[in-house]
Amino acid sequence: MKNILNTKLLLLFSILIMTSCSDYIELENQNQIPLEGFYNSESELNYALSGCYSSLRAPVAFEWMLSEIRSDNTFMNLTATTNPQNLQIYSNDIFEAPAFDNFIESYWGTTYQSIRSINALLEGLNTSYNRNSGTIEYGDFKITMTEAERKRIAGEASFMRAYHYFNLVRLYGGVFLLDKVVTSEEALKIPRSEVNDIYKFILADLKNASENCISAKYGNTTDAQKAVQGKATVWAARALLAKVYLTLGQKSDAIPLLTDVINNSGHSILTGTTGYSSVFSSTNEMNAEMIFAIRFKSGGLGYGSSLSNLFSTNTSSIASQTKLAQPAGTRGAFNNPTAELYDSYPANDLRRDYTIKVYKPTSTSASSTWTYWAAKHNILTTVANDSELDWPVLRFSDVLLMYCEAVGASNTTTLGYLNQVHTRAGLAPLTTASISTTALYEKAVADERRWEFALENQRWFDLLRFNTTMPTINAKTVMSNHFATMQPFYSQYDGAYTTQQLQEKTNDPKFNLLPIPNVEIVTNTTYPIIQNPGY
Repeated sequence: MKNILNTKLLLLFSILIMTSCSDYIELENQNQIPLEGFYNSESELNYALSGCYSSLRAPVAFEWMLSEIRSDNTFMNLTATTNPQNLQIYSNDIFEAPAFDNFIESYWGTTYQSIRSINALLEGLNTSYNRNSGTIEYGDFKITMTEAERKRIAGEASFMRAYHYFNLVRLYGGVFLLDKVVTSEEALKIPRSEVNDIYKFILADLKNASENCISAKYGNTTDAQKAVQGKATVWAARALLAKVYLTLGQKSDAIPLLTDVINNSGHSILTGTTGYSSVFSSTNEMNAEMIFAIRFKSGGLGYGSSLSNLFSTNTSSIASQTKLAQPAGTRGAFNNPTAELYDSYPANDLRRDYTIKVYKPTSTSASSTWTYWAAKHNILTTVANDSELDWPVLRFSDVLLMYCEAVGASNTTTLGYLNQVHTRAGLAPLTTASISTTALYEKAVADERRWEFALENQRWFDLLRFNTTMPTINAKTVMSNHFATMQPFYSQYDGAYTTQQLQEKTNDPKFNLLPIPNVEIVTNTTYPIIQNPGY
């Protein structure tokens, strides 16, 4: 059973987040309560921790609009739409997002609301971030509980805060570094931080988490182990820390962390012909492959995921032919896989037909008339936006492939790890000869990650990171080829983009970063905020 937040806790956290860092009214905020003395017991701190986990859910509804759809994996397949919000998603698909994009603002706002809740908890534990040393420090503490338990809660909170800031810095660049709860008035005096300072903060949080979170191996079937499923562990912290190091180009720092997770965490990939599909099953949640996931719970309780509704086809004939479930409520038909993603898979790759469903108007229809639909997150629901499916953040296959990326060359170990993932998909093992050059090896790792994590919001971040870790895979080249392939689709819109016009977008500053939401720019009249280039 998933732990569900009680009503009292929801009320408590709604009070804590009512004042966001971007809203400013020149009145005393009566809802802003002092944190000093707010937490009085170990149980209250654990309740607050559960509230922080609950706050991770909201940004997931918007994350794909800012990441996966910017890659060559998916696109906004609604050519006839006149809905302004749909057109905003489409604009982001071709790197034309406006600074006033509602979804970019929504992701930003829900993420910072979650950070505020996490900061409140960490202040309640009397921790602080030392910006000079880049460490999380622990002050005097009066609540009766063991120091290990205090640090365990702080470690999990640090993991969640680092997870948010890692996404923010990759999407927006330098953002507002908030290591404590601030008032609206204080927020107006906080400038954007440099990217290096954000990464320094992320590293501090993840080192704190990797030292203090629960270190139990996966697979312990005791009640105590079951109680921590779905929480951040040292293994999740070390895996995410390794990904941060890879993003920074510090491969040598990532390798020992990944080795530790592989050898000592107890996690493993699920094998067999149904191994891949079992990873995402609603009846097999938090299985051995899932190192960290954002938990959702159906049942009309308000804890379900909206992704099944957002991605499901809104056409009954398509659903009938493809066997896609039709969840209750409005279905968006968003985030469609591209034909090039589907075609990139080997024909016998088990992941392809689990991840993507193909609609063919007739049995003899030309492939140019086919449409492609997201199946990985598809599930039947009886209540709108109430999917049970958890959102995967870190999987064991991710760790195996990150190790291959970090080492950067074929050897017995990397070939073995590649083949654990590759052969699980029903494919013949890779051989030393098939990855004998740097370019062949890097393509094999990049392809495996694309097929393994399609529709999990990894592809865009992977492409940007490959520029540093596997430079034969170049993000701008990949997207330039993508636009050449997709030009007939984009020519249906007003403007009728040529291939050259689309490819030129890879050299626009908007390719690199999203805009800082316009609400932040216009609200902050005390300390002017510099917008990202191109917006």
